[in-house]
Amino acid sequence: MPLIVDTIAQAIKRSDKTFFNENYTKQAHAVVDGLRKAGFEIVPVRPPEGLVEYAVENIPFGRLRPSELIRALYGTMIENCRKFMS
Repeated sequence: MPLIVDTIAQAIKRSDKTFFNENYTKQAHAVVDGLRKAGFEIVPVRPPEGLVEYAVENIPFGRLRPSELIRALYGTMIENCRKFMS
């Protein structure tokens, strides 16, 4: 997996070809898009309550090894976080 700093630097470099590079919103969108393409997601430190409820309802039930449960929970929450952001 690429280093996050390298991913951000490349996204900013590709985002704006103007002389002064002043379109910071465009650069910010390029950073977020670059991070997502590299397999990262930007999420809050504390999950929204709706996301917690969603994860509880959608994680697999039954006997799971602790590592499998953590992977399932993590994946479910990260993949669906944007649905619950305001």
